[in-house]
Amino acid sequence: MNKLIALLLVGGLFAAPGTGGNWIQMWLEPNWGLFLWTIVTFFIVLFILKMTAWKPLMDALDAREKRINDALSSADKAKEEAEKVSNEYDEMIKKAQIEAQDIVAKGKEAGNNLRDEIERKANEKADELLEKSNKQIEAAKAKAIDDIKSVSVDLAIQAASKVIDKNLDDSTNRDLAKSTINEAN
Repeated sequence: MNKLIALLLVGGLFAAPGTGGNWIQMWLEPNWGLFLWTIVTFFIVLFILKMTAWKPLMDALDAREKRINDALSSADKAKEEAEKVSNEYDEMIKKAQIEAQDIVAKGKEAGNNLRDEIERKANEKADELLEKSNKQIEAAKAKAIDDIKSVSVDLAIQAASKVIDKNLDDSTNRDLAKSTINEAN
């Protein structure tokens, strides 16, 4: 404001001399001719600017407004799509977790079934081997008994034949039987 007052004072010093009155009166008294021509010039310049500059300026502003609105709407669409994709991703993760839990449960169940099957087969095999071993033992036992019987019959025959051959007394017969048994062992 101070600069404006200083400018007016300096301008008043250089005012045209002899016009009568001081410079403040010149500034404060209206000049109707100058006012009319200023208004006419203003409207002419306004019309020219409207025809040449206003329309392109408004078109540029409208285009910019449209680009901004398009960017905002595409940002809203992108946000909605991102939310949709995020929701779908969350659902896929939940489904994958459920499937993983199902797979783990089925794996445990299959493992338990396999363990039970292996145990059952092992028990069957053990029972078969036990039964087979028992049969072999019984067969070996029967064969051993048969062998013992056969050997004892052979020994008895040998002892009897020696007793008959020598026809000795009881103590000699006993010694002979003992020596025959000892020879067999």
